[in-house]
Amino acid sequence: MALVVAAVFFAPYITSWYFGSGGGAEAHLAFRVTIYLCALPALFLLLLLDRLLRNIRKNAIFEELNVKILRGISWLCIVLGLITLGGGFFYSSFILVAAAAAFCGLIVRVVKNVFEHAIELKEENDYTI
Repeated sequence: MALVVAAVFFAPYITSWYFGSGGGAEAHLAFRVTIYLCALPALFLLLLLDRLLRNIRKNAIFEELNVKILRGISWLCIVLGLITLGGGFFYSSFILVAAAAAFCGLIVRVVKNVFEHAIELKEENDYTI
């Protein structure tokens, strides 16, 4: 979380270092705007991930709350993918980041579906004599 906050705070310096004297003002601005727009969803994603890991540490694994957390994480990955896809119109490397974020969102979605089915099996098993 500290790195996300640092990235927001140092975004102008990061873009100046990354692009150097090239890239043009439009690319610098698009790069910074993309960083700023990604910061809030990334912070929420990290908070949800921390909450999920705390639940797992407490041995509360196949719980409905974890399914909701995984759903939130998957949607935030997709949101980050869309934001970076928009930044890809100005800086083409963001298209790769967008594809990676969307792919992570799909993987987390599959894990969420597995958790949902595992909860159903667990509940069904609890009612069996």
